[in-house]
Amino acid sequence: MTKDSRVYCSQGPEQLPAKERGSLSGKHFVFKDLFDVKGYKTGAGNPQWLATHACAPTTSSLISKLLNNGAECVGRVQTDELAYSLNGQNIHYGTPINPVAPDCIPGGSSSGSAVAVANSECDFSIGTDTGGSVRVPASYCGLFGLRPTLGSLDLHACFELSKSFDTAGIFSRELPLLRKVWRVLSGSKSESRSATHLYLDNQCAQVLSEERLARLISWCDQAEIELGRGDVLQENGWQLSDLSLLFRTIQGYDIIQKHGLWLEQHGDSLDPAILERVKWSRTISEQDYLQALDKQSEFRELITYHLTEYALAWAIPTTPSGPPALTMSGEALATYRTQLMGLTSIAGLSGLPQLHLPMQGLQEGPCGVSVMGLSNREEDLMTTGEKLIQGESK
Repeated sequence: MTKDSRVYCSQGPEQLPAKERGSLSGKHFVFKDLFDVKGYKTGAGNPQWLATHACAPTTSSLISKLLNNGAECVGRVQTDELAYSLNGQNIHYGTPINPVAPDCIPGGSSSGSAVAVANSECDFSIGTDTGGSVRVPASYCGLFGLRPTLGSLDLHACFELSKSFDTAGIFSRELPLLRKVWRVLSGSKSESRSATHLYLDNQCAQVLSEERLARLISWCDQAEIELGRGDVLQENGWQLSDLSLLFRTIQGYDIIQKHGLWLEQHGDSLDPAILERVKWSRTISEQDYLQALDKQSEFRELITYHLTEYALAWAIPTTPSGPPALTMSGEALATYRTQLMGLTSIAGLSGLPQLHLPMQGLQEGPCGVSVMGLSNREEDLMTTGEKLIQGESK
């Protein structure tokens, strides 16, 4: 059977058998075209990148851990070019069909990773998340999606977009399986507890539709979790638009430092919208970058203090709405992206874990909310998530 080239990469591998029996025996997964497999080329979503790079000398330890714990790989899947987009559209390989909203974008850059799971072509997948590339497609495709603590999963033998923010992440249709995969990848065996309090900042609340806010309140009520509101961001001088620009400044500088030469030689192979981001990134000076790092440090300290002092987790709209329509103009998508990155940059700038929880049957389309907590407390987020969604219809 021919695989959909909008989802699966032609360079393979098409299959990697499990090496041992383990906690993931009988489960199938795919991986984003940023992770290396020895003897195969990593394409990073761009044919020119594929053509100008050699076969990988080693395999990502994350893939090896999955195979060593009983999981079977059933393919390498597509990404937006160089992982530098949140849309899930690729001018070279096409846009994967969103299984739960066919007239809408699937989200990216881990587009293939999300679509394969949402299509039930595999049980789970791994992707990467820099500016939202796991959380956003998880939201648009109705999946659970985890962006872990920065640096908690090994990213050797993986394409680097931005060293300041890159993480690996997990997609699954079921939260218990996501927990199993997390434990395999992280080696975590820690006990966990649910948050008793969630905090929803008023700037984030303004993004939520009335229906999503009502659902969140209902979740908290039935889980006996107190939902508090406040103005922590505004009182400390932060607007979501500021966070978006701060994140993009650091990310853009990282990208040019890492890939500037290749982009000079092959930038014309990129989607024009992505190339515009590259051109903007070239305007960021070292002074701009260093000032942004100082601001990031202030923001990280603020969020960590608030989480610790009040012993809570943050509730965050993962995306501003359900997935944008395929027919949305490029200009409108760019405006929407700025708003989207205001939300995703909260965890990105603070380096903290964030877990997306899908809400079923929303009028605005597939989306939901996330919970964000302290570093290396992913298990707490999953336990909190399980309590929140226990009444959610299947």
